[in-house]
Amino acid sequence: MKELYFLKIGGSVITDLSKPYTAKREEIRRALSEIKEAKARKDFEIIIGHGSGSFAHLPAKEYNVPAGLINEKSRKGATLTYLAAKELNNIFVREAIDLGIDVFPFSPSSFGIAEESMLSNGIVEHIKTTLESGFIPVTYGDVVIDRKKGVAIASTEEVFRFLAIEMRPSKVFLATDVDGVFDKDPEKNSDARLVDIVDSSNINEIIKSTDSSSKRIDVTGGMRSKVMRLYDISRNTGATCYIFNGTKEGNIRKMLLGELEGYTLVKA
Repeated sequence: MKELYFLKIGGSVITDLSKPYTAKREEIRRALSEIKEAKARKDFEIIIGHGSGSFAHLPAKEYNVPAGLINEKSRKGATLTYLAAKELNNIFVREAIDLGIDVFPFSPSSFGIAEESMLSNGIVEHIKTTLESGFIPVTYGDVVIDRKKGVAIASTEEVFRFLAIEMRPSKVFLATDVDGVFDKDPEKNSDARLVDIVDSSNINEIIKSTDSSSKRIDVTGGMRSKVMRLYDISRNTGATCYIFNGTKEGNIRKMLLGELEGYTLVKA
């Protein structure tokens, strides 16, 4: 039986965070090419997710979509956020097709329902069937219907957490624009140290020290939320999770092949 991997390519890797609605098409092609190269060398199944970067985070923040249906503009904001997320996904999928990669997109709003921002119900059977049919499913952070709040933001990590419960990946990879989790903000502290392993012995300390705020617009909670979601995935499914730098050429390929050095391992 083939191993199943989940790989998220962060919005900081594939979009220009300083320019609204600007995709880094060359970086998207590079990331996809490295996935293709890794699959040519190693036989595994994979589900790809990607972040929203300078696309969906903007209307989500402007209309405060994470808070739910709170005023007369909330529904408009939710739909605009959905469209922005889909716009980047369309670019990503088109680049994959041009590279000869057989992908099939899945919007989380089409298969999942949330309760207090946590995906709690949905159908993943068609994603499983898509894998069996030889496609690579591609998903992303999205607006979803929420039973309590009306609408909510489901980050790619939250989507992975939901899918992992039924699909049981052996490894989950998160490609960001930093080498992993640091004990301090590396942008503000020159002595920041890369944390090699996050496990039951230090998870609480890491969550406290990892800043959820950022100068970037990020409605999904920053690195703190990422670590928490990955830890939950590992605790609930036994998967081994990794946070690594996806902006460096070759790193995605090396990570998938088990050849990369310098990352954070997250394992409950």
